[in-house]
Amino acid sequence: MSLEKIIKLKNTLLFRLTVLYAGIFTLSSVLIFFAIYFKIHSVAIKDMDEEFLDEISQYSENMSRGGLEVIVTKIEEMAELEDPNEEFYRIITFEGEVLFSTNMSEWGSPDFYDIPEAIRQGETHHVFNTLKIQGRDHKARLVSAVIGPGTVLQIGEALEETEEYLDIFLSWFLILIIIVMVFSAFLGWFMARRALQDMEEVTKTATEISNGAYDKRVHLRDQYEEIQRLGGTFNIMLDRIQNLLQSMREVNDNIAHDLRSPLARIRGIAEINLMNRKTIDDYKNMAASIVEECDSLIDIINTMMDITEIESGINKPELEEIDITRLIHDAVEIFKPLADEKRLRLNVHMEDKLIFYGDRKKLQRMVSNLLDNAIKYTPEGGSVSVTALTENAMLRIVFEDTGIGISDTDIPRIFERFYRCDKSRSQGGIGLGLSLAKAFAEAMHGTIRVKSILNRGSAFTVSFPEHQSPGTVS
Repeated sequence: MSLEKIIKLKNTLLFRLTVLYAGIFTLSSVLIFFAIYFKIHSVAIKDMDEEFLDEISQYSENMSRGGLEVIVTKIEEMAELEDPNEEFYRIITFEGEVLFSTNMSEWGSPDFYDIPEAIRQGETHHVFNTLKIQGRDHKARLVSAVIGPGTVLQIGEALEETEEYLDIFLSWFLILIIIVMVFSAFLGWFMARRALQDMEEVTKTATEISNGAYDKRVHLRDQYEEIQRLGGTFNIMLDRIQNLLQSMREVNDNIAHDLRSPLARIRGIAEINLMNRKTIDDYKNMAASIVEECDSLIDIINTMMDITEIESGINKPELEEIDITRLIHDAVEIFKPLADEKRLRLNVHMEDKLIFYGDRKKLQRMVSNLLDNAIKYTPEGGSVSVTALTENAMLRIVFEDTGIGISDTDIPRIFERFYRCDKSRSQGGIGLGLSLAKAFAEAMHGTIRVKSILNRGSAFTVSFPEHQSPGTVS
């Protein structure tokens, strides 16, 4: 493997997870070994200490019954059977006088085994020590115990057997730890590889999308909740991107279609006036017509930009406390002359004061668009009503008219940009009002629904959660 590949491998998450798994597994094994190692050592020492105490108990009893001679006799009998390098016995007084001792030539200076201060002070009857003896490979365990008035028995035993057993245990462990490291590295690689498979699927899908395959989605296996959330969020993001791209295509198509007519009219007005001799008033009228058509184009472009910015999240609503009752009354007052001109009954049904946190400008435009639609498509002599109320923790604003209505085939599409029903084409407009109202409502966590009967009227209902915190809607 080349150095470049090794460097790239070291920087991969797979490599780092493998090392992490192997490191944790190996460290855990080492900790478990040392726990077992020290447990074995402590159990061996405990067993040896219990044997010492049994011996001391017997010697203490013999001391009380037969005196020092009986103890010495028993120790000498036992010493003949034991290797002097493995065990020794010594009886001394508090003043340091040695009353009896087995062969201690291999156990160093006798002064090394002085009576512990705790025994001299009468704080305890026996003391255990583990000693490192000069010239010996293995440590020794020593017990000093009072067996009679002013008399101390010391028994020392080499820990050779215990330490050799532990050395064997350690040697086997070093071999096993190498096996464990290799096994844990393989297991870690396998687990990391399996955990990252779905992430690779996400990466693969993202690569395909970057190459233009916008319909691709992440196919997840039912394995890990975190990966499922990542893949699910990624797919939702892709859906939104695809919808945005689709909207952009539709906007481009609609722009090409709906801007062609006003541009053609502007060109026609200019050509007619250039081809014929006109008075200054004719040219003024031409300029006024061109300005009017340009205003229409600007209005279309601005409205489309507003819708796109809201849907993409660029222009987030700024929430503030609003009196909905006052806002709707102000809109009704603006449209009342238009309703009076068509002899329409304009009815308002609301509570005295309805407080809501929303974006004032967007709410004003939404209410104006829906009220304008209701008046525009209601024949003379009809009626338009606006109702605002709170119901089930929701603020509902209903715009109801007795107008031309909407057919069942048109209802699913009326909120699309530039879509206009056949019956509405004779009316003025560009087909963006309902799209803008829907975008504004959804930006403030609201919904807009329509019920309509052809030739009998329509009812648009806008619903918002009643309680929203002031600030920016996320």
